[in-house]
Amino acid sequence: MEKVALVTGGNSGIGYATAKLLKAKGYDVYISGRNADRVQQAAVELDVKSVVADMSNSSDVEQLSAIFLEDGLDILVNNAGIANLAPLERITHEVFLEIFNTNVWGVLQLIKELLPALERRAGSSITNISSAITCKGVPGLSLYAATKGSVEALTKTLAIELAPKNIRVNAVTPGAIDTPIFGKLGIKPENFPEELKQAFAGIPLKRTGTSEEVAQVIVAQLESTYVTGAIWAVDGGVSIA
Repeated sequence: MEKVALVTGGNSGIGYATAKLLKAKGYDVYISGRNADRVQQAAVELDVKSVVADMSNSSDVEQLSAIFLEDGLDILVNNAGIANLAPLERITHEVFLEIFNTNVWGVLQLIKELLPALERRAGSSITNISSAITCKGVPGLSLYAATKGSVEALTKTLAIELAPKNIRVNAVTPGAIDTPIFGKLGIKPENFPEELKQAFAGIPLKRTGTSEEVAQVIVAQLESTYVTGAIWAVDGGVSIA
């Protein structure tokens, strides 16, 4: 039986590279994203299936999950996420809800809704995408860091809770990766604020990483059958510097 994989936020960056690698390894790959044009274009480029879904919208998550309930799902990569570059004094309750609904509730609800599908396949695996920012604070990204810290806590707890169901749950923590998320923050690499420049200057490998380098680790983690509850850093050493 062909193995089936779902990559959320698969239309760009780390999600795109992960979907591409899984496709090359013979998986039947689905990608999801909230921008219909972008996710459909990416699906054509990758030769995979696409689903339009906003991870902050519970109805979208339910509809996405329903696709896999009958035949099952082997691989889930929770990559979709949003960031908001804002100092503490500019954070509002609305901004808090927006980022937590996508980055935390979206992850938790999707795993919950997909549980029957994951149980249908022997040894299914989940990888959640966190961030090195959880251990290397950057001013202005407190909400983003808080959501990713929550994702890591969920990962460790669900690894224990779902182990009896033969479902593994892990996470990777990318560091400074050259992806479109910087554009979502409204900044270009050459125009990084001083706080980000300082954070990047402390990378032991002295460079940013690529989406392909992160994808290689994600897929290795997904296929490492005796690994669960692990948080793998893909950050050029910044978390230990």
